[in-house]
Amino acid sequence: MRGYMQLENYTDKLKAAGIGLIVATLMILLVGRFWWPEIGHWEKTIRLVTCISLLCLLGQLFKERLRLLAPTFLSFLLLWIVLMVNSIITESYSSVRQLLLILFFTWAVMLLGGRAQRGWLSVLMVGVLSGAFFAGLSLVNKMLSGEFDMTYRAMNINDSGIKGVAEFGITIEAGLHYAFSLIAAVWLLLRSRKPVSIAVWGVCAFVLFAYVYFTFARSAWVGGLIGCGLLILSMTKGRLRLGIMLAAALVACVVVAVGLEHLIYEFSARGLTNRDQVWAVVFERIGENWWFGHGSHTELGDVTISTGQVVTNPHSLYLEVLYQFGLVGLAALWLTLGMCLHGLWKAGSDLGRFWLAVLAASSVMMLVEMHFFVDTPNVVWMWVWLPLAGALAVTTQSKVDKVSS
Repeated sequence: MRGYMQLENYTDKLKAAGIGLIVATLMILLVGRFWWPEIGHWEKTIRLVTCISLLCLLGQLFKERLRLLAPTFLSFLLLWIVLMVNSIITESYSSVRQLLLILFFTWAVMLLGGRAQRGWLSVLMVGVLSGAFFAGLSLVNKMLSGEFDMTYRAMNINDSGIKGVAEFGITIEAGLHYAFSLIAAVWLLLRSRKPVSIAVWGVCAFVLFAYVYFTFARSAWVGGLIGCGLLILSMTKGRLRLGIMLAAALVACVVVAVGLEHLIYEFSARGLTNRDQVWAVVFERIGENWWFGHGSHTELGDVTISTGQVVTNPHSLYLEVLYQFGLVGLAALWLTLGMCLHGLWKAGSDLGRFWLAVLAASSVMMLVEMHFFVDTPNVVWMWVWLPLAGALAVTTQSKVDKVSS
């Protein structure tokens, strides 16, 4: 009896250590691109801590093995198998390693649980606070250095102005990183009841909104709008929802009245910014490889568009998946997204609403953005693999409850 109790105590300590390590991994993932001494070390740290956390949680994974029989996880496993088989057949062994890491990461995140408890709250709070801090630092530094310009599309902010700190290189990547933090800030704001919490998350949301706006990255605008809009619709009711919707309608009217010329420019003159030309080339170059694609990590090659600019990626994650993994891979991805979105909608929990908002926004943004579907930790991890793992954590929670009861 005493030996059994010691074993239980040892198992509990391993579980606590594993949970702590996966929480640390998620914090590193969300904070790392804002500032980390070296990106290569950031990726290695995520790989190392993920693997150690899963080793600690193997006992818990076996105990909660019913999780793995949930429809959402089975659809995810089908997607993973399709990608893995493709990578093995095409001898893309770097993809094999990356897919193993993605699977380990997904398992570990699932074991973090499907409720908005201390672990998840800590992760999202750190993500929001760090995002708001670096967004505010960037905006203030631009003001102090005289680079801040309110003129439409004059600034296109994508860095902090401080070397090595919150440097993203392009506005789209900057916008996508801060848009994720913005959705999390709105989620925390809508959950808050205390005046201090409301004030803190409200200020964070405002700062993040300002930064995302000044990137002028339309994909980040749309993603942020979809995510925040879904949160407002699903987490408010009665007078509060009516008040927010009226305020949003008023803001929309002001934007249209003041910026009508700019809106017309964005959606007529700029349009798809020649993405349609790139997409046409994708369909041409896929050739006879419609079913299984050209193989993981196969580059599209140089595409020269009408402006003379040379583009090297499909400018659509869906089309990248089609080009590399074919219709089979794309269908598996759509099946997983559909199952997870449906499961999150049915779950109706606070955490479920957050991942529903992020995954819905991501599903739309993948039409025109993101690159490197199977890769080391990057923006796709933030907008695809992490939300899918979070969705699996939420949608498999009922299986865990059956084990506990």
